[in-house]
Amino acid sequence: MEQKTFFEKLKRNPFFWIFSGELFFLSLNILFLLALVIGMISFIGSIFSSDHADPTDKALVINPMGPIVEQIAGSNDPIDNLSGAMPRELYVGDLLEVLDAAATDDRVQDVLLRLDNINGTGQVVLYDVGIALQKLKDSNKNIIAIGDYFSRSGYYLASFADEIIMNPDGAILVDGFGRSKLYYKSLLDKLKLDINIFKVGTFKSAVEPYLGNEMSDAAKEANLAYLDVLWKSWKQVVARNREMAPDDIQYLVDNADKVFTESENSMAEALLDYGLVDKLLPRTKARTLLKEMFGESKDKKSFSSISGYEYFQLIQSEKEVESSDEKIAVIVARGTIVDGVQPPGTIGGDSTSRLIKEAHEDPEVKAIVLRVDSGGGGVFASEQIRQELLAAKEKDIKIVASMGNVAASGGYWISANAHEIWASHNTITGSIGIFGIVPTFDRALNEIGIYSDGVSTSKINLSGDVTSPLDESFSKIIQNEIEYGYKRFIGLVSEARNISIEEVDKIAQGRVWAGSKALELGLVDKIGDLQMAINSAAELANISKYSTYYPAQTVNWREQLFNRFSGYVGFIFPSFIRENLLIKHTVKALKDIDKFNDPKGHYIICEDCQI
Repeated sequence: MEQKTFFEKLKRNPFFWIFSGELFFLSLNILFLLALVIGMISFIGSIFSSDHADPTDKALVINPMGPIVEQIAGSNDPIDNLSGAMPRELYVGDLLEVLDAAATDDRVQDVLLRLDNINGTGQVVLYDVGIALQKLKDSNKNIIAIGDYFSRSGYYLASFADEIIMNPDGAILVDGFGRSKLYYKSLLDKLKLDINIFKVGTFKSAVEPYLGNEMSDAAKEANLAYLDVLWKSWKQVVARNREMAPDDIQYLVDNADKVFTESENSMAEALLDYGLVDKLLPRTKARTLLKEMFGESKDKKSFSSISGYEYFQLIQSEKEVESSDEKIAVIVARGTIVDGVQPPGTIGGDSTSRLIKEAHEDPEVKAIVLRVDSGGGGVFASEQIRQELLAAKEKDIKIVASMGNVAASGGYWISANAHEIWASHNTITGSIGIFGIVPTFDRALNEIGIYSDGVSTSKINLSGDVTSPLDESFSKIIQNEIEYGYKRFIGLVSEARNISIEEVDKIAQGRVWAGSKALELGLVDKIGDLQMAINSAAELANISKYSTYYPAQTVNWREQLFNRFSGYVGFIFPSFIRENLLIKHTVKALKDIDKFNDPKGHYIICEDCQI
């Protein structure tokens, strides 16, 4: 008998036909339907189980599975979701609601914090959650923090606990705040790639990686200024919570080698001796301790507890429904500002404008609070959002901008015309500058024997053809547009903030400021959190009884399923690949290309706003 080839054997496998023919799409739809059914069963089950949840004599467990954010990010790219690349984020509003309710709930006496996974949470969000934890402590609630490893974000919140328990093989990230980036000038020269840069602003350093191989002195000065504010705030809070001096924290950071090597003890034991943790326990002994502290669960396998999710469902079911004919719309603008319709976690020029339009066309809406957490993006998309806010102002709807972790460049552009601007003292803002990028690849193509040539009926080449050198006259036009854009930016800030053009120019130039300094400079009006901004919006609108709602764009049901189940299919790209730093930087750089979609190629982005 003739031996069958590998391909013939493969064709006998039913999975080959499922994923190679027309049955692929049918199979995909069946998988979606199955996932939908499983999701509905899970959701219904969670509702019924939460109905019977009772926090009495149980520890309330706060265990975020990802960073705490202003808005849960969505994605229109199924590969993001299938690969497990999208982290499971926790919406800060839900967490604050849980903590605020627990502070006045006599059924809740103990709170357990598990903070291993919140790395990447912004400093403003941490500050707001810290205030809520302090209210818990002031209400005589017992707070325990337990973990294997504590990032800087995790330890900040853990410091509010009455007791911190760490794994004896664990550690705490005790470094300060820093800012670094990759620089590509030498690589571009070797590849003979030309990145033509047009900018205004001494401190507009977003384009520096294409112009040199190191951070400029101006960028270092600006970055260090705002990082120092954030670091001082972090040290003060942690030191106060641990009954230390801020200088003790600084000494540990600056002399970690001495602290960790002056004895034969482990790093964890050194941190215990230094006073940053209270107990060192492996997981087995930690479980025993938690059973002793909170009692055993019904199945005897763990300690008696109620999850933050279960408690959230419970307090929602116990809420009294309040109705009002007057509303305040809180519109969250988180992420890069990009043209078109974008998913949550990215600010779409069209989609965010639509939310604002729907709000100001609602006769019951008396005020809009724009919650901004963005380092900017395209000029065109930013302006569409600003114009929609101006349309709301023309209807005498009060506009209040509330700045979160970052509200710089385009984030400041869309905030500038608000009746009031609120920021946290840790907010990164400013970066009033503008730049343009036009890449050309003619030298690289010539190097491998490819040339571009042709004829034209016009003297100046305005096509922006990347296969040809940039026309000198076209370059002048672009630079003129960039300079006009900068004048327009400082002009709208001058008019909105009632500051002279000359004064705005002095504090602009693309420089970044911390919120407390921005208050001194007149870039913001008040320091406070989102709720304080909402309260102020109500006062400006002269309303006392109102309801607050969060307009949000609808998300495709398939996309929701992808997001829900992404955690179960992360094996498609193994974790050792996903976590490789070089790969992560490369993937991020490739994905960020999609964000540069401004029609004119003009951008107001603060690349130095990420720490």
